[in-house]
Amino acid sequence: MTITSSRPEAERLTQRGGDAVSAARGHLDRIHAAGAGATRESVLEPLNDLSIVLANAASESSLMAEVHPDGAVRESAEAVVRDIAQLRTMLDQDRALYDALGAIDLAALDPIARRVVELERRDMRRAGVEIADADRERVRRLRDELVVIEQEFARNIRDDVREVALAPEALTGLPDDFIAAHPAGSDGKVRITTNYPDYIPFMTYARDSAARRELMTVNYRRAVPRNVEVLKQMLAKRHELAGLLGHATWADYISEDKMTGSAGEIRRFIEQARGATLESAKTEVQDLLAAKGAEEPSVDGKLGLWDLPYYTERVKNERYGFDSRELRPYFEYGAVRQAVLDLFGELFALTFTPVEMKLWHPSVETFEVAVDGRPMGLISLDMHPRDGKFKHAACFTLRYGVGGRQRPHVVLVCNFPDPNSQAGPALMQHSEVETFFHEFGHLVHGVVAGDIPWMRVVRPNEWDFIEAPSQFLEEWVSDLGVLRRFARHVETGEVIPEALVARLRAARAFGRATFVQRQLWLSAVALQLHDRDPRDIDSTRLAYELAREYLPAEPPPDTAFEASFGHLEGYTALYYTYMWSLVIAKDLHSAFTSGLLDATQARRYRDLILAPGGTKPAAELVRDFLGRPYGFEAFRAWLAPEPMEAPARQKPGGG
Repeated sequence: MTITSSRPEAERLTQRGGDAVSAARGHLDRIHAAGAGATRESVLEPLNDLSIVLANAASESSLMAEVHPDGAVRESAEAVVRDIAQLRTMLDQDRALYDALGAIDLAALDPIARRVVELERRDMRRAGVEIADADRERVRRLRDELVVIEQEFARNIRDDVREVALAPEALTGLPDDFIAAHPAGSDGKVRITTNYPDYIPFMTYARDSAARRELMTVNYRRAVPRNVEVLKQMLAKRHELAGLLGHATWADYISEDKMTGSAGEIRRFIEQARGATLESAKTEVQDLLAAKGAEEPSVDGKLGLWDLPYYTERVKNERYGFDSRELRPYFEYGAVRQAVLDLFGELFALTFTPVEMKLWHPSVETFEVAVDGRPMGLISLDMHPRDGKFKHAACFTLRYGVGGRQRPHVVLVCNFPDPNSQAGPALMQHSEVETFFHEFGHLVHGVVAGDIPWMRVVRPNEWDFIEAPSQFLEEWVSDLGVLRRFARHVETGEVIPEALVARLRAARAFGRATFVQRQLWLSAVALQLHDRDPRDIDSTRLAYELAREYLPAEPPPDTAFEASFGHLEGYTALYYTYMWSLVIAKDLHSAFTSGLLDATQARRYRDLILAPGGTKPAAELVRDFLGRPYGFEAFRAWLAPEPMEAPARQKPGGG
């Protein structure tokens, strides 16, 4: 392994990667030496050792590639990821390992160990262990090439932050704290970037339609034109790989081991979910057009995608007396962070104790986590934007928990307003608080599942279930009992008024259908880029064609949003995961008949949904918790709720 930087930190990361590869090869030699005596002790346990070593190095390097402020370290991290991916491909195609696993007497194993053997052998078949030698070698090369291409795709997005220069009056409608944080420069212009703390409030509140369109346009041009070409290469190699592994398309291959089981089932689900939106979306669009017509009388009767957040906000204001700007003073970042720790601690019997730990950036906070009083692992919070950092919100694993071997260390990476980079308080959108709850749910999942002894099943096996346990927790952010615990006005200290929460709850259903339609558009784009021979695909044209089919609004012209659609690198064809998981999440709520703060049900959820990781199929986990299979009706009802009467707007100071 070649050291790519003379900097000590990059060198140490590279060395740890090399040590992991060497240790993994040593464990593989032990398995090969087992010969005919294949047992749990001679094969399965060394394979677990091997998996832990590689997972530790790969997870650390994958995280460093996205968050480390030093470009040389990010470069070294990407090299380690590539080296480990190459070794994993070789391991997945190791016929001696495959045969040794097959020779283990399954009857002598406990159910979880037996599941590990079955999943490992299935993974190896899917990696081509049984195909001809020449095809297996081609699979290996394609996988190696894909790692490089996918890293470039992600890097190009991460490194391309754009901005627009606007007249100060373009900030009309933005909250006062936002305006104060964006003074005009020497040229008299204010700069608004595509980073989330700028982009989300601007698209929600800026009255200037042309400015909103301009900002969305530059956002949809990030990583263009390079990533359009990189995506083309990515699709071609995935399609060839799927063919070598016996599948017609990449979508068929990648869905085979998911809850859906096939590309056809993904298509069916997308259409089922779309059908559930049609009635509500028709009404929402009429209301949005009416709101736009009242404010922009000369418009052509169409909505732009840049109009949806703004006019959704306007309709909520006019119909329900709800203005989400009123919420911002109640969501100061530090208070929200503490509230998340307190609430999750109470619901799931967790204790978070701050610890000093020097990590990749001084802003990162770390906490020791105890479950039912027993030390279980660590979490770290990397929460604010900076150059070279991952641009969205996600949960990463620095170290997986393996029962009896090592404790988990899970990391939340977000881009929320930074209290240390602005003069006033760092106020959050309600949607950002919702994102915080969602992503923190992933952290909790990673910690409480840290007692599982087998690396292969520490996470849910089906990727399309992975978002359900976090989407489940988004509901808490609109609950009066939850909000009254922490949401206090940043200046007055006043607890959030009950009437304001009532208006939030009355207004929150508006825009759901159009939101889901946008998610289904993204799902359809991801699927249709991967469910056919990509040679004739024009990715930009496909995205626009699907926009006309799925969206009630037009994307900005002359853009190529798919170039910065980061999920195409990791989720590939599986973006539908978010909506599939949401269907399950809405059904999980039905168990909380005594309210969302029911600690008894929350701990049942912790123990039956989160703690088992991947030791059971996802559908079984849900059935264990609900006492029945999950269904679609809760999601359908969520999309078309009973109309709520708009509560009266209270005067300031009430509540």
